[in-house]
Amino acid sequence: MPAETEGKKKGKKRGKKVLDPIALERARIEEAEKQRREEAMLLARLRELKEEEEAMTLKASNTVEARWMVFLRECKQKELIAEIEIVRRAFESAIDRKNAVIEMLFNDLEEVEEQHRLVFHSNMTTVDALIEMQTRRMADLEAEFEADLLEMKADYEKEMLELVRKHEHEVADLKLILDNMASEAELLEKKLQEETSEARDTALEKMEGERKQMQNDLVKISESIRVELDARYKEFMTTAQVNMKDYMDKSKEDAETTERIASQLKRIEKLQESVTSWRTNLARNAREWEEKNNAIQQERDATIRHLKALKSKMESWRSKEASRLAEFIKNAKDCEYQLRDTVRRAEKILCLVELGKPLETEREQVLSFESNIATSEIEQEVKRLMANSDAAEAQDESAAPDGAAFSEEWRLLERFWTKHNKVVLDNAALSQEKYHLEEENKKLQVLLKQYLEELSVSDAVMQGPNTLLLMSRAPNVVEAAKRAKRGAGAYNTVVEGNKYVSDVTKQQVLR
Repeated sequence: MPAETEGKKKGKKRGKKVLDPIALERARIEEAEKQRREEAMLLARLRELKEEEEAMTLKASNTVEARWMVFLRECKQKELIAEIEIVRRAFESAIDRKNAVIEMLFNDLEEVEEQHRLVFHSNMTTVDALIEMQTRRMADLEAEFEADLLEMKADYEKEMLELVRKHEHEVADLKLILDNMASEAELLEKKLQEETSEARDTALEKMEGERKQMQNDLVKISESIRVELDARYKEFMTTAQVNMKDYMDKSKEDAETTERIASQLKRIEKLQESVTSWRTNLARNAREWEEKNNAIQQERDATIRHLKALKSKMESWRSKEASRLAEFIKNAKDCEYQLRDTVRRAEKILCLVELGKPLETEREQVLSFESNIATSEIEQEVKRLMANSDAAEAQDESAAPDGAAFSEEWRLLERFWTKHNKVVLDNAALSQEKYHLEEENKKLQVLLKQYLEELSVSDAVMQGPNTLLLMSRAPNVVEAAKRAKRGAGAYNTVVEGNKYVSDVTKQQVLR
C-alpha cells in the first residue's frame, strides 16, 4: 500500500506543476485574513445598521408613544370632561332633589311643629282641666269630710248635753225625792215624837232602814246610769275610731287615687303622643290617598269623557255607515238594474254580431281581434275611412256620373258595416266596463258583508275572524261529549265587542 501511494504521488508530480506549500499557506492565511476583515467589516456595518435601526426604532417608538400619549390624554380628557359633565349634572340634579326634599321636610317640620303646638296646647288644656277637676274633687271631699266631722261633733255634743241634762235631771229628781223623804221623815219624826217615844224609836229604826234601802237603791241606780254612760261613751269612741279609720282609709284611697291619676296622666301623655303620631300618619296617608283618589278620579273622568266621545263617534260612525250602507244598497240595486239592461243589450248586440259575422271584411275581422286599440283611435280610423270613401265616391261620381263602379246599395252596406264595427267596439268597451263594475260590485259586497258581520251575530261570523268579537273557550263535560259525538270543532263562547266595552265601562263607573 505505501509503495502504491508513493508511485501515485510520483506520477502526479510528473503530470502537474509543483506548488510551494509555504506560498499556499501564505495564500490561505491571506485569504483567511481577507475573509476575516470582510467579515469584520460586514459585522461592523451590520452593527451600524442595527444601531441606526435601533435609534430610528427608538426615535419612532418615542414619537409614536408621545403621539399616543397625546392622543390618550386627549381621549382621557374628553372622557373626563364627559364624566365630569355627567357627574355635574347628576350632582346638580341630586342637589335640586335634595333641596326639594329639604323644602318638603321643612314644610313637614313646620306642619309637625304646628301640630305639636296644637297637641301640646290641647294636652296642657286637658291636664289643667284634670288638675282643676281633681282640685275641685279634693275640695269637695275635704268640705264633705269637714261637714261630716262637724255633724259628728254636733251630734256628740248634743248627745253629751242631753246625757248631762238627763243626769242632772235625774240627780235633781233624786235630791228632790231625798228632800221630800227627809221632810217626810222629819214630819213623821216630829209626829212620832209628838205621839210617843216608842213609836219614835220604831219609826227611827224603820226610817233608818228605809233610808238605807233607798240609799242602796240610789247607789244601784247611779251605778246603772254610770254603766250606761260608760257604754255610750265606749260606743261613741268606737264609732269615732271607726270614722277616723274610715278617714285614714279615705286618705290612703285619695293618695292611691292621686298616684293612679298620675300614672293615668303619664299613660294619657303616651297615648296622646301615639295619637299624635297616628294623626300625623293618618294625615300623611290621607293626603297621599287623597292625591291618589284625585288622580284616579281625574283618570276616571278622563276615561268616561273619552268613552263618551268614543261612543258619540261610534254612534255618528254607525249613522254614517248606515246612510252609506243604504246608499251602497241603492247604488248596488241601480248598478244591478243597469247591468241587467247592459247585459240584455249586449246579448242583442252579440246576436246581431253572430248574424253579421259572415259578412265581415278582412279589416273588420282584424279589428275584432285588436281589443287593445282605444275607442277614440277606432273612431278616428272609422271617420278617416268614411272620409276617404266619401272622397273616392265623389271622385267616382265626378268621373262616372252613371254610378257604374259603386251603387247606392253598396254605400249603404258599407255604412252599415262601419256602424256595426262601431257597435262591436262599443260592446267590447261595455264588456270591459262591465268587468270593472263587477269588480267594484264585489268589493262593495265584501264591504257590505264586513259591515253586516260587525253589526250582526251569525254562525259564519262566529266561525270566522272578527276584530269586534272577544271569544273565550269555556268547554264543559256536556259540550265535550256532544262534540265527541258529532265530531265538531271547539265550542266558542262569543261576546260582542260593544257589549264587552259597555260592561267594562259600567264596572269602572261602579268602582
